[in-house]
Amino acid sequence: MVLVAALAGALGGGEVAAAVPEREELRAAMAELTRSGAAGVQVRIHDEQGTWTGSAGVRELHGGKVPTNGRFRAASITKMFVSTVVLQLVDEGKVVLDDPVDDYLPEFGLDRRITVRMMLQHTTGIFNYTGEPNPDGTVEAGIPWQGKQFERERFRTYSPEELVELALAKPARFEPGTAWRYSNTNYILAGLLIERVTGTPHATQVRHRILAPLRLHDTILPGTRTGIPGPHAHGYYAYQHQGRLRVLD
Repeated sequence: MVLVAALAGALGGGEVAAAVPEREELRAAMAELTRSGAAGVQVRIHDEQGTWTGSAGVRELHGGKVPTNGRFRAASITKMFVSTVVLQLVDEGKVVLDDPVDDYLPEFGLDRRITVRMMLQHTTGIFNYTGEPNPDGTVEAGIPWQGKQFERERFRTYSPEELVELALAKPARFEPGTAWRYSNTNYILAGLLIERVTGTPHATQVRHRILAPLRLHDTILPGTRTGIPGPHAHGYYAYQHQGRLRVLD
């Protein structure tokens, strides 16, 4: 398994720090990432040679070494946790993969051809609330994710219901089950389905069914908290505004 975290942002220097055995090609690639604009890089490898950890660049723009045991936001890796809980509920007979999602979440008026299986496999055709590319190269906007508008609203909290309603206000991208397109909206619906079936927050189910049994003590579901507990490097977003570069931590 290879786990790589590259922290985007302004150019950061720094020597590569790594444990033996030495992996010169990988260390060179990590250093190249920092020269290309990543503030820092963190790598952990488990293979037949053992465990290898390394880092390059800086922890923050003003300095500090990237920790090799650093924590970072899992982002869409959380979809694996959510889908696992849904499939466990299927195994328990509480959810049926080929039932309409509308049976579980009727308040949204979903197309009844959309099944739980399609939701997990990104074949629903439901618009991605973070935005979608159009065939002509333009982008159909979702919630703000770049530029000045993102800076103004980056700490806004959307309810899951708001995100689903935003997505459903857009035309479907294709007929259910006829194509594949990645859509974060599918997994907002999956989380809501878990909550409807179990009567508890989806985060509670993930902790109870996955994190606790596997003793993933350093994995948390932070909710609306903006900080990261424990050692970590900072990630950055940079954009041009009125001829000046703005960098957000």
